[in-house]
Amino acid sequence: MSSLLLILIFYWSWFGGIHPENIPSNLEVNWRMLVDSNQVPDYYIAHIKTPVCEDERCYDIEVLIQFDLLGQFVQLDTLTGKGLTKLDHIPFTSVDYGKLNDLLADEESPLGFFEKEALITNTRHSELDGFTGATIKEVRDIVVDGGLYSCYTLWHLVHNDLRESVKTKTKDLLNRRLIQKMMGFEEERYNYFIINNLEQDQWSEYVEEILELLTFNQGYFLKKAIEKCPSTFLERERVQVFFANEFATLNYFTQVAFLRKLNGIELIPEIRTVLKNELNAVSSLKNQLISELIM
Repeated sequence: MSSLLLILIFYWSWFGGIHPENIPSNLEVNWRMLVDSNQVPDYYIAHIKTPVCEDERCYDIEVLIQFDLLGQFVQLDTLTGKGLTKLDHIPFTSVDYGKLNDLLADEESPLGFFEKEALITNTRHSELDGFTGATIKEVRDIVVDGGLYSCYTLWHLVHNDLRESVKTKTKDLLNRRLIQKMMGFEEERYNYFIINNLEQDQWSEYVEEILELLTFNQGYFLKKAIEKCPSTFLERERVQVFFANEFATLNYFTQVAFLRKLNGIELIPEIRTVLKNELNAVSSLKNQLISELIM
């Protein structure tokens, strides 16, 4: 990433609040959102200050975590003089940081299934990072040796409230240029984010972008998009012409979803012709819906 192409456009902060049990109540997060050379949002950086605690013993950690536009973890970095430490104040090594980054990138980590108290057995007290007993076998190989509770705390931060905070912010920023950028990633998760988060008036405002998405993403995605779209979207002549041209290529379940959505909408002649040609003698829900629409 070239810093010359990225421009800081705003900060926002989040202090404490309501969190799951695994999230410290006195967490402090300062956000930065950066944009590309076209002033379109590019990624987020969270400056995190949080205690890592076991019983009444706590110590603070401070890190920078980068998220993509949908809140997916990208990488962790530390501040000068504030590197992470393990038991007995031993600094994390480059190998440890690599392991921590791999852990934070794993959305399905076993850490998500355990309470903090269940992570160790045969415990004895240590000055740092809680207890030094044996780490349970389910997570032993994925966490940094001697940095169990730092790993645990950071993983739960990344995969709970912080992710949702990013998604909310990105939803609020959705516009034509951001939608076009997301489409350029050619990733299914961005496509679903778009159709799941558009406001009703945006479906009509961004017709061409949406139809492009529908053109290159068939199957279940197209069915889901049809079910999500408002009737005002399907009332547009441009949209009906699109579906008149594509209807025969849709799978049966997508066709049925489309036909159901047309109920109460005035149809253009092209759609009526296509539907009339699709009628046959087979007794099916599809034929029933077509009959109700054109008869």
